[in-house]
Amino acid sequence: MEYIKLLLADDEPIILRGLKKLMSWEQLGIRIVAEANDGIELRDLIARHNPQLIISDISMPGGSGIDVITELNEQGYSGKVIFISAFQEFGYARQAIQLGALDYLVKPINKVQLERVVGKAVSMIRETSDGERNKKMLNYYEEKNRANTIEKLLDGLLDGDTNTIPDLTQLGVIVVSRFTTVCVLEMDDYADTSRWEDRERHLVNFAVSNIIRETLDQEPVMGKGLLVQKEGLFTILVQHEEKDYPLQLAQDLRHKIQQYLKLSVSCGVGTNKAGLEKAEETYREALKALHSKFFMGTNQVIRFGEADTEANKENRPITVLQSHLVKALTAMEREKIEPLIKELLEQIRIQAGNNKNLALTGVYNAVLTLIQELEKFGGELEGYQGGLLERWNDCLSYADIAQEVEAMLTEMQQKLASKVSGKERALLTKVKSYIEENYDSNITLESMAALVYMNSYYFSSFFKKHTGQNFKNYVTEVRMSHALKLLMETELMVYEIADRVGHNNVRHFSDMFKKRYGKVPQDYRQSFRQFET
Repeated sequence: MEYIKLLLADDEPIILRGLKKLMSWEQLGIRIVAEANDGIELRDLIARHNPQLIISDISMPGGSGIDVITELNEQGYSGKVIFISAFQEFGYARQAIQLGALDYLVKPINKVQLERVVGKAVSMIRETSDGERNKKMLNYYEEKNRANTIEKLLDGLLDGDTNTIPDLTQLGVIVVSRFTTVCVLEMDDYADTSRWEDRERHLVNFAVSNIIRETLDQEPVMGKGLLVQKEGLFTILVQHEEKDYPLQLAQDLRHKIQQYLKLSVSCGVGTNKAGLEKAEETYREALKALHSKFFMGTNQVIRFGEADTEANKENRPITVLQSHLVKALTAMEREKIEPLIKELLEQIRIQAGNNKNLALTGVYNAVLTLIQELEKFGGELEGYQGGLLERWNDCLSYADIAQEVEAMLTEMQQKLASKVSGKERALLTKVKSYIEENYDSNITLESMAALVYMNSYYFSSFFKKHTGQNFKNYVTEVRMSHALKLLMETELMVYEIADRVGHNNVRHFSDMFKKRYGKVPQDYRQSFRQFET
């Protein structure tokens, strides 16, 4: 139970002691917070403690009780006052009651009378406190319901339901403005799910929401911003006059969140639209801009269309870049490798239209092709293919994937360099080129040995030394790599693919494919294409 604060005032100490002992104040839910000995002290203690109940002598040095209650009324004091006096004067009593005093008691104080009037005061104070508390609670829930209603209407508007506009207007959140623009913010660290617990996410969301709302409240002249948390993102519908205001707002919010919360945040900004009817359009643009942070980098504001500025540049085809990269890797031209990798990945990004899933699939296809080409020059490179898509899908940015690809290809190139050199490389290249051009024909160990003027036994040893594989397995690998390419890039039936890579027995072909890639052709095709959606 919350105690009622009581202040006693009398210039006679014996009266104060008597008042304290006369009643069991604690049992009534009353706590004596202070005692005043004159009018000056009474004023000071009222200001300091704001008591809900005052029992005061009507006549004291430094100002009478009548003067004090007059001042309290002028200040809007809502507590209860009981006056006591040694004089039974009707004029005093009448004036006290007119000023709002609850009662006027004559000394010596009668306990029964005091209990009666204090009981009345307690009931009135409790009733008033409960009423104010209920009123505050009602206002709170009314405001909360209003906020929830606005949020639901905004959510619908951003999904294209323009029927919500009249309701939003009636709620007073719509203003007349030249432009409507949507900004979408996301914490970059949220991608690292291991860092955040549910409680931490809740606290961070609360803190970020406060920063956004305070910023929006501080700039009513620049524009009106409405915040809604939609699909886990902080979405702001901005109604504004100046064209660049949403961009400035997004930059300001990014800076404040980083400054006060030490968090990295990215923001996508849609284009300015004329009218709330196009809110969905600018919202979709903002989302697309935000999602392009995977390519453009985190902790920045990205305007819609900004990531597409290089899409119209003339670039070399991906197949040409792959061919040049293979030559650079096998010829040990280290100075060409890094620029070619960057150009290849940039071209894949542009052709994917800044779509993460399409870009990942494009990079995977390119790397798979490179691995297959490099295997023709010796070395065991099968282990590099496992789990690439899954691992890259967890990368925070395209730049991280580029670093992994560069490191992987550099390591492969070093393996090749340690295995083959000089004249032996030329002979090996001749054999592999022939296999590459005639893999659909009947290729035998004897025919290849004759091609490079070796006997079969020596050729078999030579080939395994420089490739880490026996000849028969290598030919199978070449055929399987071409089969995989046909499987991924065409709609040919499995038996047609088998025939094109030199396998007359479809069952044997499927078994060999599964041994190489872990799944039969049809299952592999289906599981791979799920990454394209």
